[in-house]
Amino acid sequence: MNSSINSRTLFQAALLQSLILGHYEGSVEVKELKGQGDFGIGTFDSLDGELIMCRGKVYQVNGRGEVKEAHDRWKVPFADVFFFETDRTLPLKDISSLNELREKADDLIQGWGPNYFYGIRIHGVFDKVYARSERAQQKPYRRLDEVMKKDQVEFHFDHTEGTLIGLYCPSFMDGLNMPGYHFHYLSDGRKEGGHVFDLCLKEGKAEFCLLSDLKLKLPRSSNFGRIDFTENLVEAVKKVEG
Repeated sequence: MNSSINSRTLFQAALLQSLILGHYEGSVEVKELKGQGDFGIGTFDSLDGELIMCRGKVYQVNGRGEVKEAHDRWKVPFADVFFFETDRTLPLKDISSLNELREKADDLIQGWGPNYFYGIRIHGVFDKVYARSERAQQKPYRRLDEVMKKDQVEFHFDHTEGTLIGLYCPSFMDGLNMPGYHFHYLSDGRKEGGHVFDLCLKEGKAEFCLLSDLKLKLPRSSNFGRIDFTENLVEAVKKVEG
């Protein structure tokens, strides 16, 4: 597919809130994701690990910390992907935490326009990356905040070089996704990765891609159609993403 068709478009499969509520049934194949973007983040059917799309290839970081390339027929219950076009760059050095990285990104995004989506690609040398994945689940599925209490697996990577794939969502996305930043990591050697909850960046370069359009694909299933979204999930989202 010609990437110009979806230029500046964030393609989102399902809702982060549906994932929080335990809807782990894959509805979109990896092959379809590749037609909608070349960078992105998500998870796999049955919550079987973290999804990382980097330069057109899709990788799974499973609950054992193993990184493997995903098959085109694998399905995902939630993902955000986009075609990356570098609009602005920001050199980075001696970033001591994920919070500091967010502050650096905010300096740029707040002036640029915080009501857009932004794809963020950061290649660098990291003193430390703290990441996680999760073990695959069995039906009946528990909520994601309950799953993470027992089945979250944490990884500490020291002296690693690789790429952060990030997404910034504006405040009005509350209810469809998580406003703010979400980062996944993939090492250059394709041996380390996962959802990032902290880091120390020695040196790197951040690239930003402004995304002005949103394409949302909801699962066509009776299970999704009956989910009760009336509960306030703000705190649950923060716990899971943090």
